[in-house]
Amino acid sequence: MSKKTWRVALMVLLCAVFTVVAAVLTCPKCGYEQVEGADKCSHCNAALPKPPPKVVQEVIKPVKPTWALATDEDWRKSSEAATQKKLWLAWFYARNAYTLNMMTEGTNSARAVKLIALQQGYEKLLRSATVTCPRCKGTGRADIRIKMSSGREQVIRSDASKCKLCEGPGALPVFVRADVLNHSRAQVKRDYDALQKDRGWDSLSGVWLPADLAREVTLKERLELMRTLGSPCVDCAGMGAAACTKCDGAGWIKCSNMTCESGTMPCSDCNGTGKPNKKASTATYGSGYTSIGSFCQTCNGTGRITCKTCKSAASLPCQACGNKAITVCKTCTGNGQNPVCSRCKGDGAMPCNRCRGAGKIREVACTECGGQGQILCAGCKGVGRAAKR
Repeated sequence: MSKKTWRVALMVLLCAVFTVVAAVLTCPKCGYEQVEGADKCSHCNAALPKPPPKVVQEVIKPVKPTWALATDEDWRKSSEAATQKKLWLAWFYARNAYTLNMMTEGTNSARAVKLIALQQGYEKLLRSATVTCPRCKGTGRADIRIKMSSGREQVIRSDASKCKLCEGPGALPVFVRADVLNHSRAQVKRDYDALQKDRGWDSLSGVWLPADLAREVTLKERLELMRTLGSPCVDCAGMGAAACTKCDGAGWIKCSNMTCESGTMPCSDCNGTGKPNKKASTATYGSGYTSIGSFCQTCNGTGRITCKTCKSAASLPCQACGNKAITVCKTCTGNGQNPVCSRCKGDGAMPCNRCRGAGKIREVACTECGGQGQILCAGCKGVGRAAKR
């Protein structure tokens, strides 16, 4: 055996000896070995030190999921998504939390009202956008016209002068069209479903809940969940009101005058050149006037005059929506939900065809409906609303 092997064996033996010695209780005064658990030394009657307390590993029992805990969890995730400016994801979590909360406190509780307000706040941000102001072209400033000593007018843009149309920001608010909202929501919906699935939650026709709760849900509870979740109207993206399609949710349309730019149009007398012309001089001072001058008297040499169509506004009120930019959805009449299912009349369930609603066949529970007497509506899958095709 080599010296290296001897050294390893010796170290292992010493470790074993130290372990055995450390486990034996000895008197600190006389060194005699004592029986485990003794208070005094059997040889010198000296007090023995107390052994260290045994560490008891606490078994953490898993918390059983409840409707309230699931609601709070989705509410928290909604707030996190909103902090990250993922508004559609925050909306999905808030909508699911509101649905789960129905199983504990109903839809009229204080928590339910807060969750509804949360969804409405997200919707307001999601359907709001801005477009460049047509008058100032995004600068937010207005033209200042200064009369020179020569009589010519000079146009200057000053930071102190705000655009009269947008009043400074250089942009005007608009409402996002329903088709754009539906598209962006569908994209986020795939990510949302994947995140809920990764948590180990199960989906009941769109409602996500812990797997343990999903296994215990009765048909009646499932129908209540489905009806609370609802089915957002496609024509208004569930908002109840849709952006006007004629003006794209702006409330105004671009000036119909093709030559209009920022509320002005080329001078017709000088053809936009600003140079003097006999026609302008004669119109201003009479037919006997022969001096043409150094610049066009109609536009004061600027080459542009106020647009006669929009009166310098560079835009015209939309006639389709009455300058409101948004109209009540005709499909859902403002409630934001798809039409009621024609098969189940909004109940989400139909009588079982096999037992005809009795739940039993010859005193034996119906295997088709599990003794419930009802089955999910094949048309709406329990939601009670028929999606538009």
